[in-house]
Amino acid sequence: MTVARFLPTDRAAYAPGGRLANPIARAVRAGERVYLSAASALRPDGTVAGLGAAAAQTDAAFDAIAEALAAAGGSLEHVVKLTTCVVDSAHRKPVYEAIARRLQGVFPVSTGLVVGGLPLPELTVQIDAEAVIPMPGHGAVRKHRQFALKDWFGQDIAWQGAMISTSDEEIFIRGQTGSALDGKSMAGPGRQAADAGAQADLALANLATLLREAGASMEDVGKITVFIPDRGYRNAVYPMIGKHLRGVHPVSTGIIINGFARPEILFEIDVQAFPKQGGAKHRRVRPYHSKNARYGTEQQPLDCDFCMAVRAGNRVVLRGQTGMGLDEKMYGLGDAVAQAEKAMDNVAILLGEAGARVDDIVKATVFVTDRAFLAGVCHAVTKRFGAAAPAFSAIIVKGLASPELLMEVDVTAIVPGEAR
Repeated sequence: MTVARFLPTDRAAYAPGGRLANPIARAVRAGERVYLSAASALRPDGTVAGLGAAAAQTDAAFDAIAEALAAAGGSLEHVVKLTTCVVDSAHRKPVYEAIARRLQGVFPVSTGLVVGGLPLPELTVQIDAEAVIPMPGHGAVRKHRQFALKDWFGQDIAWQGAMISTSDEEIFIRGQTGSALDGKSMAGPGRQAADAGAQADLALANLATLLREAGASMEDVGKITVFIPDRGYRNAVYPMIGKHLRGVHPVSTGIIINGFARPEILFEIDVQAFPKQGGAKHRRVRPYHSKNARYGTEQQPLDCDFCMAVRAGNRVVLRGQTGMGLDEKMYGLGDAVAQAEKAMDNVAILLGEAGARVDDIVKATVFVTDRAFLAGVCHAVTKRFGAAAPAFSAIIVKGLASPELLMEVDVTAIVPGEAR
C-alpha cells in the first residue's frame, strides 16, 4: 500500500512562533483511504474568516476540505464521515445546514460534539472529515439507513446522513447515543449516572445491529472513543461497554466534553471498525482488563476488555496515550508537556510492537484540558513526527479519564507495502 502526503505545512497560529515543530499534511492518502487534518476558518496567515458567523466559518472549513481532497485526487463527494465540533450548541443549526449544502446527496455518517474550545478563541466550528476514494477493482462505498435529521426527534435542521457506511477496508459508523435507531425514543431520560448507563447500553446494542446489517460484527471493532459530559458517569457507562464488547479488546479513548446534539444525551460512542482481511482476526497488542489498569494516579473499578494497539491489515490504531507510562506509573503530574513527552514515548513503543514506526503515522489528534496547554503539547507531539507529516487535529476538552491527565493523543498508522 502506497502512502502519499499532500499540502505539507508547519504553520499553526496556536503553535510557538506560529510554527509547528515538524510539518503536518492537510491530506494523507493510503490506498483508497484519505486522512485529513481538521478544517476550520483559520487562514494560512493566522486570521479567521467569518468572524462571529458559524455558517460562514463552516463554508470556509469546507473550502479547505475540498482543496485538500482535490490534492489527494478526490472531491467532497468522497467524504464518508464527519466529526463536527462546535463551541456552543446554538451554532449547531447554521453549521449543519451549511454542511448539508456542501454535501448534498453525499449522506455522510456523523458525530457532533460541543467542546471546550478550538485552537483559536475566534473559531466556532472545526470539522474532521474522513474520505474514501475507491481504488480500481474495489466496490463503491455502501451507505446504510439514510435519514433526514428533521425526522430525527423532530429537529428543525436540513441535513441528510447515513447511520453506517462500508468500504472494502473500513466501516464508518454514526456516533451512537441512547437514541433508538428510528429516532423516536430515548433511553435514560434523566441526568443520573444510571441514565447514562442506560444510554450506553442501548448505544452498544444499536452498534451491534448496525454492524450486523452491514455484514460485520462486534469482532471487527478496532477502536472506541467514549464521550460523556461528566466524569461521574464513567462507572455507569463502562460496564455496559464491557458487557457488549466482552472478549473483543478494542483500543479506547475517553473524553469528557461540554455537550452533544441534544441536551438529553449523556453518552456517545465513536467506533472505528475494519472488515477482517481474508477472514483473519485483528491482532490485539497488550490486551488487558480495565480493573487492572490505572487512569492517572488511581485504579478505577471498571469492567472492560481493552488493549493497547490493534493491527488490522496495514492499519494500526492505538489506545489514547497520556502521561501514564506503559509501566502503569503516572509521569508529569501538573505538567502537560511532560505528559505529552511520555505519551509519545508510549506511541513509539506500541507502534513498534504492532509492526509500525512513528514515520508510518497518518493521523494524530491531540486533546488538552486547557487552552494554556495547547501550544506546548502540540510542540511536544509534532517534534516526534520526524518525516511522518501526518494529518493533525487539536481540540480543547472539558476533561479526560482522571483529573491528573492534562492531555491525550490518538494515533493511527499505515504500514506501507503488503499487510503482515
